Amino acid sequence: MIKILGSLLVLLFSWTTVMAGSVEASVDRTEVVRGDTVLLTITVVGEKSERLPEIDEINGITVDAVTRHSGSNFIQVNGQNRMEHTQTLTLEFKPLDSMTIPSFQIQVDGKVESTSAIALKVVDGASGSKRKNPHFDMDIKLNKTKVYLGEPIVATVYFRQRTVIDIMQLEYEKPEFKDFFNKQLEGEETYKKEGYTIHELNYLLVAKKEGNFTLEPARARVAQRVHQRQAGGWFADVPKWSNIASTSLDLEVIKPHEAHDLVGDFRLNEVIDTTQAKANKPINLKIELEGEGSLDDFEDMTFDIDGVTIYSDDAKVKSKLLAKRLESHYVKSFVFIADHDFTIPSKTFRIFNYKTGKVKTVKTKAYDIKIEGGSQGGALPVVHSKNSLTTELSVVDEGHDKHSSSINFSYWVLAAMFLLGSIITVLFQYLFTLYQSKWKRKKLGFDGHEALRVLYPNIGRSKEVEAMVRKLYAVKNGEKGVKIDRELLKKMVNEYMPKR
Repeated sequence: MIKILGSLLVLLFSWTTVMAGSVEASVDRTEVVRGDTVLLTITVVGEKSERLPEIDEINGITVDAVTRHSGSNFIQVNGQNRMEHTQTLTLEFKPLDSMTIPSFQIQVDGKVESTSAIALKVVDGASGSKRKNPHFDMDIKLNKTKVYLGEPIVATVYFRQRTVIDIMQLEYEKPEFKDFFNKQLEGEETYKKEGYTIHELNYLLVAKKEGNFTLEPARARVAQRVHQRQAGGWFADVPKWSNIASTSLDLEVIKPHEAHDLVGDFRLNEVIDTTQAKANKPINLKIELEGEGSLDDFEDMTFDIDGVTIYSDDAKVKSKLLAKRLESHYVKSFVFIADHDFTIPSKTFRIFNYKTGKVKTVKTKAYDIKIEGGSQGGALPVVHSKNSLTTELSVVDEGHDKHSSSINFSYWVLAAMFLLGSIITVLFQYLFTLYQSKWKRKKLGFDGHEALRVLYPNIGRSKEVEAMVRKLYAVKNGEKGVKIDRELLKKMVNEYMPKR
């Protein structure tokens, strides 16, 4: 009888132990290099348990990232059926110094369970040291380690994983590139080699200043899928975290000795549709720069010509990587509108070629634009030029001194008449423009100039926008019989109006 009672007590104790919930805390490592992250994982297993709480800091250190996982499993123990639940909370933080992670208390299956405190040791690692493990590796390479200021650099980050390893989660941290203008280039490459799957990411770098620099390493936290036995005898997929990092890299940036506007090897192209036009008809000019180098920080081109209305779109810059060589293309279009002859001035660019170490100067052409039926560059009538008046007076002085006073009187009369005529002309033009503006506002529903300002930069978006811009120019130039769909125009303006 005693033996039977003892057996029952042992069986009851075993069943209670199996049924009891559990709480466990673990870290991916207990010794960490200063500046690296630590992953703390808290796992709760039981039939009923509190939800793992929100944890924002650990011993005063801010938690940078939080990941939660949960799962359930139906189990049978000693003929008893139950549903067992698992919660996993992973906290990511960077300890500043050696510390102890405190114990956490969670109520599970009606009982408060506690995790064990965990001691962390923080050490100073070698600068730029590389960290990897048998399954994962990371590296970074530069296409050149000594460059001129403004010369583009391509940094390539390599992440390797064994092909047979299953990754649940990857958290990638790119290098800071804090002393460089940088952007990620399109076209991530993935391929297999010698039992590894390799991912490549390319970054374009342009130094902000000259000097010697150290690029911070690229880092990643990788969660490998592990099939792990849980309390109760069942298995679940859980993450096993690893921290890896590339080496840091040294780079020297030197400044070109000669003055320059661009660094690279570029060709200049330009296209103008005409050099002769009727008054207030648009003249289109397109300027392109293309070649090897970076054009992202190129100062935008502008024109300023007295008495000429100029529209331009935003410059479009595209870059692509060809065999570790950066090819860039810059294009900008301009529209000039005037009622008199004018000149589009030449633009000059000094390009420092980092291959030859020399500066090459390129320039656009200067275009003399002739406007049919317009004034000749806004010049005054010949009779009123300074040279004509001086010549006329000197001739009179030679043999007609007695008429000098009357000539002077005539001069002042002419000057007064010219001034009065100029005032009347300006006033008439203002009134006509005001009337025309009101007429256009009444006809179009709003200011046609505002519509042109909004739609012209988007002329390349669609044929409909291009057609509408041409109609607006026609109305602006006084052409008759031009029909504009007011509802369509309103819709286009609302669509492309810059958001504030």
